Amino acid sequence: MKLLVHPSLKSFIRQQVKDGVRSVTEMQQRSKSFVKTQLLAGDSLPTRFNRRYFPTRRDIVNIMYAARLADLRSTVDQENLFAKVVEWSSEQDNHIYFRSYAEPDGRTSGDAEDDDVLMQSGGQSGLLLVHQTSWQQRLLQRYGGMCLLDATYKTTHYAVPLFFLCVRTNVDYAVVATLVTQYEDGGSIADALQVVADWNPLWTPRDFMVDLCKPEITALEHVFTGDCSDSVSTL
Repeated sequence: MKLLVHPSLKSFIRQQVKDGVRSVTEMQQRSKSFVKTQLLAGDSLPTRFNRRYFPTRRDIVNIMYAARLADLRSTVDQENLFAKVVEWSSEQDNHIYFRSYAEPDGRTSGDAEDDDVLMQSGGQSGLLLVHQTSWQQRLLQRYGGMCLLDATYKTTHYAVPLFFLCVRTNVDYAVVATLVTQYEDGGSIADALQVVADWNPLWTPRDFMVDLCKPEITALEHVFTGDCSDSVSTL
């Protein structure tokens, strides 16, 4: 008979996801420590094959994915977001692109062997919000030869992927576009970058700096084929 993961351990994993843990390997280590030092502190430990206290890698992936999906649903308030988009669009200096949130199909993304639990589109279009002002366009045109794509959501509590497109000016680094996607795959990031590229037809980046993240690299190579596809550097 399949043992269900202990409710307290499930709650612990969900909280760790809220705190930003994405690595399955790291979650396994934290879960084992939680069981030994808190959940069963002072008691004899069951065998490591007991899935109630030592869930399999697939068990952990499923719990983490469900937690991320629930967090995403609770964060995306369609009505209020749409109202803000209408308000921002009425301002002359703003360029706004908005595509509505799509209900995920509920399938677990990725393979249990992958270390990061990511939200992937499976080919369906989802939420996309791109924002750029006129002064940001001017900075991108002037300093956009070398750009930085900063995935800031990885260090914050945002449930949806949040990217800043940055350039190095003669003073400091400056944000020249804000990108919000529903999913973390290459296709979703490429859609956002393509919007910025369409708004700035004279922008011809030579180099990009990104995290060591396959979806980000794939997106850049797709959108900027022939421009900077051979000049993507990882941080």
